[in-house]
Amino acid sequence: MIISTWNVNSIKVRIHAVIQYLSEYHPDVLVLQETKCLDENFPIDQISDAGYHSTFFGQKTYNGVAILSKKKPDSIEYNPVATSKKEARSLTAVIDGITIVNLYVVNGQDVGTDKYSYKLDWLKKLTSYAKKLLTKSDKVILLGDFNIAPSDDDVFDIDITKDQILCSPQERSALKNLLKLGFHDCFIDFGFPPQTFTWWDYRSGAFQRNIGYRIDLILVTDFLKKACKDYIIDKETRHKSWCLAEPRTSDHAPVRIILK
Repeated sequence: MIISTWNVNSIKVRIHAVIQYLSEYHPDVLVLQETKCLDENFPIDQISDAGYHSTFFGQKTYNGVAILSKKKPDSIEYNPVATSKKEARSLTAVIDGITIVNLYVVNGQDVGTDKYSYKLDWLKKLTSYAKKLLTKSDKVILLGDFNIAPSDDDVFDIDITKDQILCSPQERSALKNLLKLGFHDCFIDFGFPPQTFTWWDYRSGAFQRNIGYRIDLILVTDFLKKACKDYIIDKETRHKSWCLAEPRTSDHAPVRIILK
């Protein structure tokens, strides 16, 4: 079973790239973040023509999450990490007995700001939700754009990023609290070198210079960790030449795991 995550930074702009990804890599499940699309405008027909069901939860201009799957989900939960703000950041589906939680974690702003505090509060709600899920199943995957670089190996320059947003001790501690529940970051099992990234800014030739962060994560339970036989970051999609129908790439690369 192939499960992928991709922050597409607008499904409208990147629909040709998404269809090409489905055609080339054949994921059983592809979760998307930052679809930036109202539900009534989601490209259901194009995705259906590619052989996938669409489950989506969106809003105009910002946020938005979707789950594309070869099989129709057995159950769906919209906005499970709910806050007072009506933000489309989380979506859960059970597919083939696996609970798949698609997350677009709050980015936040500078450490100490209100938006930074809101991010930490959102992460606490995510942890509570994940804890509840584990009482029901040992087959749970949390994946998506976490907007947290787990360690100093996951950033381009530790002197520049130290204690800054995405890298602050409080954010990393919140991520560790998730892992302590019984989740595992699959990335660390496959021998990737330091400074292997999933996000690069559009500006200043960041991708070409490998100035990036690893913030797109796939966390699995111990039960699924044993079944994970490969982990791939599809960096080729970040090249303008990859999708000729739409050369405007996302600033994120997709990440996928293969479960046996």
